[in-house]
Amino acid sequence: MHRRLRSLAPKVRTATPFAITGALLLTAASGASAVSSRIGEQHAAKPAARTQSAAALSLPDAPAPAASAPASASRSSARALPVDYRVPRARHLVEATVLVTSPKPLTHRQLRAIRHVAGVRRTEQVSAGQARVDGHRARILGVDPAGFRPWTPKLTAHSQPLWQSIARGELTASFDMGHQAGLPLGQDVPVKAAHQVPVRVGAFASVGMAGVDAVVSKSRAAELGLRPHTGVVVSAPNADALTVRRALHDVAGPRSHASLLREIVVIRDAGEFLTRTQINTMLHAAASRVGKPYVWGATGPNSFDCSGLVQWSFARAGISMPRVSQQQWFAGPHVDYKDALPGDLLFWHNDPTDKRNIDHVAIYAGNGMMLVAPHTGAYVEYVPVYMTNFAGVVRVDPSVAAQIA
Repeated sequence: MHRRLRSLAPKVRTATPFAITGALLLTAASGASAVSSRIGEQHAAKPAARTQSAAALSLPDAPAPAASAPASASRSSARALPVDYRVPRARHLVEATVLVTSPKPLTHRQLRAIRHVAGVRRTEQVSAGQARVDGHRARILGVDPAGFRPWTPKLTAHSQPLWQSIARGELTASFDMGHQAGLPLGQDVPVKAAHQVPVRVGAFASVGMAGVDAVVSKSRAAELGLRPHTGVVVSAPNADALTVRRALHDVAGPRSHASLLREIVVIRDAGEFLTRTQINTMLHAAASRVGKPYVWGATGPNSFDCSGLVQWSFARAGISMPRVSQQQWFAGPHVDYKDALPGDLLFWHNDPTDKRNIDHVAIYAGNGMMLVAPHTGAYVEYVPVYMTNFAGVVRVDPSVAAQIA
């Protein structure tokens, strides 16, 4: 298998070195101040090693009040807030366990049943749906800034300018989407769900929820046509996450979807769960995509993002995988890198706004090499494994992966 993959290596295309410069948490209202962070990425024969200084986690000061929009301004212009307006701070952070979404608004009966599932301690209603953000597919939540704030990671939760930005009607994109999709901080972009509305990109920051690409206020979500009460974030900190997820899906109905947001504990011997045939089929499938372009949100067969390549390649071997890297991290037991075998998954956490957040994945091919869809501007590659911001190795257990997927 290794000889077969090495024969494909000359086809790898590499991007020229470049650097991304942007505001880590930018408030885009008129007169707002921002603290920027520089995250250099050198892309040559292998994916970048992203570096971060302590200053990269600095937060901007509270912005000046937004200027009143002229009468001719687009309806997307940031809404003016009172001079003394502040989104209430989160006294205690809440652990998110499952995100339940439905194509139709959840009824009062369903919402009550969700709150009464064994182990559930707290819930927060959101508007949930799919949208195109500047042409890129995204899973978006409409939230009440004060109510949703405690559910996010510490750095995000503590940023008053970020929550004021959301309250003004601006969009916060995940750090990964912001950079990989090339969203312009501080500028309007077209956002389309049922309706298209220009919305200003106010910040890049993790909300700590697998598969959530962007957050707006509920009023902005309504303008986009996202229906209210189509999602609920659930906290069940002391319960088995998979058991709670199954129960929530049962009470929410067959058309609902319950996404796991918390890592599960897989208590199994980390032996090989896949057959040799499955591993070879999956690796050959991934190798056949070398040279295909990276595109944010793409799942193949002619373009991929990192987790899209994993999902597509495993599907060729008949294995159902979760869609996003954060959930692929849950797909089996973790093993030491020194014990990694071909077919294992390799993960990284590059997001400076939440160092626990998994945001990149590759397929281990053996002998220190991996198959990966690396980043915007590059192509699926067969390259050496790198250790900067390395999070760990997962040995895929098809039964666990299927439960999560």
